[in-house]
Amino acid sequence: MGNDPRKGKQAIINKRKGRGQEVGSTTLDIGFDLFYSAKRTEGVRKRTLADYKSYWRYFREWLTRAHPEIELIGQITVVTLREYTEYMSHEHKRYEGVECRKKDGKNLSPATVASRLRALQTMCKFWGTEGLTQTNAAEKIKAPRKDVAEKNIISDEQLSAIIAAADTTTFAGYRDRVLMLLLADSGLRINEALQLEDTFIDIRARCIRLPGLLNKNRKPRIVPVSASVLREVIRLMEETRDYFNTQYVFVSNYGERLKADQFRKRLRQYAIEASIDTSKTQVSPHRFRDYFITNYLLNGGDLFTLQRIVAHADIKTTQGYVKVNEEAMRDSHTQYSQISRLGVPRARKRGS
Repeated sequence: MGNDPRKGKQAIINKRKGRGQEVGSTTLDIGFDLFYSAKRTEGVRKRTLADYKSYWRYFREWLTRAHPEIELIGQITVVTLREYTEYMSHEHKRYEGVECRKKDGKNLSPATVASRLRALQTMCKFWGTEGLTQTNAAEKIKAPRKDVAEKNIISDEQLSAIIAAADTTTFAGYRDRVLMLLLADSGLRINEALQLEDTFIDIRARCIRLPGLLNKNRKPRIVPVSASVLREVIRLMEETRDYFNTQYVFVSNYGERLKADQFRKRLRQYAIEASIDTSKTQVSPHRFRDYFITNYLLNGGDLFTLQRIVAHADIKTTQGYVKVNEEAMRDSHTQYSQISRLGVPRARKRGS
């Protein structure tokens, strides 16, 4: 059937490239600015936005040295990203180019490589979805595999020794003691605990009501607290009010909100005073969270309630934190092994 002259000319508007540009012709820096602006509009947290900036800067510095000919986002290919991943994994050293950090000559950890690569994957996906590139160059890129090390959970004796090392005759020492008790009793992340305000403490319900702005998933969360720990938190709040005009529960000697790095340094000192070999058992704020999660399950707590308390998006993350100690494992095996239940008699010695 011939062309109908009444239809007129065919529209070509859908065949045009955006703003007269070909797909992939956006420059690197403009491509990142578009991505960053979109993520900021989506309400991504400031820390994540800061990471995007840092990871993009690292990638651009490497591109300038290794591939100065690449100027457009459309020129970034799978090969480019695999080459960058290999560079991060085997050539780049920790704190290289950072003046204020001591160089130790070690390679970047697999976790760091994965984080930087994940940011680039998010950017490439954005450019592809927005029609700025023909394809998603990072679609087939996978993060390097890493061995999962067994976590050394702080023992009850070690925890007691660390808590006892705090000098409770001083405000800072008592504050540290209460903070350690709360972390071990609630499983709070250190930044969640340090941003606690007195209005978040529900004394009657014996819990902490964390608003969405403090949670990773942005949803309100209820964190139960033991009565004995809650009493200590209330005492600290009362003492803090006597000295400072602040809404925060954990503050420095000057009344400012306590910083995580300040507490980490003091925690390391407590570990030394408690004679703990930190080369074998790491002592950090997050180890208190590990302690809570592990012992919650060992004491009979269910996995799904625990997931809600510690705010893990995936139940597999909660399972990954669990380290059943050897004694509990042996007792469980003895209890549920069918051979143990059968009571099979010992075999006689040969020749007897």
